[in-house]
Amino acid sequence: MQNSKTLSKAILQFFLFLTFLQIYAQNQEFDSLAHKIDRAAIVQKAKSLEMLEQLYHIARQRSDSSWLIARCLYEESLLNFRQGIVDNQLNDRIQQRLNNKHFSALEHAVLQSALGVNLTSQGEYMDAFPIQLQSLETFKHLKNNSFTARTLNALGNICRLINLLGLAEYYHTEALDYILPNTHDYYYTKAVIFRIESMTKLDDTVVDSMLTLLNNVEKMNYNELLPVLYFNIGAHYFEKDPEQAFPYFTKIISMDIDNPKSSAALYGNLGSYYSTKKDYAKALEYLKKTQDIMENNNDFYNLPILYRELASIFARQNKYDSAFYYSNKNMELMLRKNSHLVAIETYQKYINTFLEASKNELIIAEQTIKLKNKQFTIIVTIAASTVLLILLLLLLVNQQKRRKTIENLALTAKLEHDEKVQQYEKKQQKLENEKQKEMLDAKTREITSYSILASSKNQLLKQISGLNTQILNNKGNAIKMAEKVDEIIRSNINMDEEWENFNMHFDKVHPDFFEKLKQICDNLTEENLRLCAYIKIGLTTKQIAQLLHVIPSTIFTGRYRLKKKLNLSDEEDLDKFIGKL
Repeated sequence: MQNSKTLSKAILQFFLFLTFLQIYAQNQEFDSLAHKIDRAAIVQKAKSLEMLEQLYHIARQRSDSSWLIARCLYEESLLNFRQGIVDNQLNDRIQQRLNNKHFSALEHAVLQSALGVNLTSQGEYMDAFPIQLQSLETFKHLKNNSFTARTLNALGNICRLINLLGLAEYYHTEALDYILPNTHDYYYTKAVIFRIESMTKLDDTVVDSMLTLLNNVEKMNYNELLPVLYFNIGAHYFEKDPEQAFPYFTKIISMDIDNPKSSAALYGNLGSYYSTKKDYAKALEYLKKTQDIMENNNDFYNLPILYRELASIFARQNKYDSAFYYSNKNMELMLRKNSHLVAIETYQKYINTFLEASKNELIIAEQTIKLKNKQFTIIVTIAASTVLLILLLLLLVNQQKRRKTIENLALTAKLEHDEKVQQYEKKQQKLENEKQKEMLDAKTREITSYSILASSKNQLLKQISGLNTQILNNKGNAIKMAEKVDEIIRSNINMDEEWENFNMHFDKVHPDFFEKLKQICDNLTEENLRLCAYIKIGLTTKQIAQLLHVIPSTIFTGRYRLKKKLNLSDEEDLDKFIGKL
């Protein structure tokens, strides 16, 4: 009988062990496939979608399918973001599961984060940002490093898309603390950080870091990251020397990439390259491909840049109807972006969310202290009642100890509260400073856009005036009509009025700038002051030349003479000098 019970117990344990092994193997299979989807989504759309279907199939066969379906929805959202796919129906599917309250805190946070990623793909940054902040708090509380890192990267992506580059770099850098070194996610995050740094730094130290990262990626056989790094390095070089950037773009062409977002970026850069070579037919060929991809995927963030480039190329070819068409499309999208005030409103939501979280932390801390005091009082009261029957002296000693302990707790609580208040005030001041800086940057970009649009208008009027001059050489009634047209066109060309409008906007952003310059040198001309203003808002020599309708060498000469007037040595940098004023 005893042997029979022992055998039954051994058989039961054996089957439990087999069940454990099966569950472990299934989890490994699911996690492995999800990781493959993350990697393939960067460059292989069709393959990643096929694997996603397999992932859903595995999830539906499992007893814990609710949790695994949440994971599948998250992977689908991330795949859409990396491919630039806009899927409105996915929001409804995620929200439908969120309405079911019978799931764990981790599953709820994963679904919330999935919704935030998909909203980011749709350009709904104001809604996505607070959702990701809430998910981040849950993942940190649950000590889930994997999803904590992913959510920090998601917050960084939102900030990068609305040009809050400093905050974006902060989130991506914090994400590295939760990722194992030398893994795929680690190198991908490093690549994103280096790209942000290349947008804010002018030296080549960043590209040196990217080349080192490229070497490590090749050694680890993370080949899907190569197009990302090639594009980042090429984009960094393009601003200074398009010829140095072109080899990295051609490397991407030779790779088998199935990613609309990456293809649009590649074709756009190739179009810009051929535009600098004045090969407009080749440039338009690539830019049209970019346009098709961006319009099909509702890429409203990058379309204004593309339309401005197309308008510029058509204007150089004297195709003014097409140039005017794309200028209007650029203007419509710019007005749409400015009307939403995405960056400012998102940042305000971030502040409100942070303040609410800080307030909740203070309330929880105070309630915890009260609870501890209450528990302590009950314990001491029971002990005192018992000891009273034994010895009165022991009661007096115990009461004295209790009084001192309460005082120490109250003092500790007060110190902790004061420290939290000070930290809260410092964080609030930091957030306010970052908000003011972002508003200033937004105003500067508004001035730049206004100047470029004004310049484009005057350039177009001047070109039409040149054509009209040719008509004036003909005889007959056409001469009188042409003279009237020429008079109307010339009355519209008013650089002084455009400069006054620019000056008014500029002075709101940089008050006392011109007065400081005049204190340094009182014989600066209006041309000198205009050049200083364009340098102050960060325009390149090529952009300034385009605004003033001169060749770049003229701007170089003007910069040289300006340095002499400001008594700057050859070693001193004019841009840095003006930037500090």
